[in-house]
Amino acid sequence: MMLDTLDDLIARLAPDTLLRALAPEQLETLLREATRRDLRPGEPIISQGDENGDFAVVVLTGGLKIAMVSASGHEIILNYCGPGELVGEIAMLDSGPRTATVIAAVPSSVLLLPSHTFLAAATANAVSAAGVMRELARRVRQLNLVIESDRTFSMAPRLARALVRLVDPARGDGRLRYDPNQSDLGAFAGLARENVSRLLSDWEAQGVITREGRALIVKDMGYLQTLAEFGDDAA
Repeated sequence: MMLDTLDDLIARLAPDTLLRALAPEQLETLLREATRRDLRPGEPIISQGDENGDFAVVVLTGGLKIAMVSASGHEIILNYCGPGELVGEIAMLDSGPRTATVIAAVPSSVLLLPSHTFLAAATANAVSAAGVMRELARRVRQLNLVIESDRTFSMAPRLARALVRLVDPARGDGRLRYDPNQSDLGAFAGLARENVSRLLSDWEAQGVITREGRALIVKDMGYLQTLAEFGDDAA
């Protein structure tokens, strides 16, 4: 990878990615060892249960869907990742089996980061090691907040939070990234598809959202943000 390309990639990394925790020299070394791969929509790059967690993935273009199948057989969408974001780092850090499946939501290009190089970079000096620990602690705090809100929020706030997370800020028109269908929205928000359909119909009648074919467009972001943050108390 050429240096100017490397500098551009580093500049485009998400601000909260674990890679930002590394010292600059270690980050450059890690990225130089990466290999590029192009993915078709629906093509997996990581599969739940795989024992081989020897790499992580950085999204260059497009977007990835991260999902797992629960013990009851239901799909749970954990997140969507866009350009500059990192996925698959947990198994890379602890050498355990993959906890989720990662597939391309749209045509995508990614970088595969080898585990041994990342671990060497993360432990190369105190700056990198401390940065990784701080980032992991931040993620635990964030996960605790998500779990707590899932326990207390009813259906409408949970779907509102999912929509707010999926709105594409780069477009500026309220359209959702990756154009998820109602089943995917339900899997992302933890709701049955029928409940998603009913809520979307209600919000469409109220002018909160609109539809253009399959695409869902948020028209009243303020309403959804308030509902997502304050739950039923927002009413």
